[in-house]
Amino acid sequence: MELEFLQQYWQQVMGLLALVVVSVKLAASVRELRKDVDDIVKQRELRDTYVETTKLRAEMNMMEKQVSALWNQANKLRDMVNGGSRK
Repeated sequence: MELEFLQQYWQQVMGLLALVVVSVKLAASVRELRKDVDDIVKQRELRDTYVETTKLRAEMNMMEKQVSALWNQANKLRDMVNGGSRK
């Protein structure tokens, strides 16, 4: 009886086994691809952080120059008000 069952449904059994093998291989591929995508996202975040840091550094340099220029101007105005020289 068991042999009759196998003889009758061997194609379906082989098909199911093939589906199981293919699904396991696909699941492994999906896991690998997901890992790659996560790595790419992490690298992009690091690059974005670097770009943002560079922008902030440039902005800080500009602000420092502006503050320095404001102090120089304030000192010049103070000197003008106090008669030209500081004693």
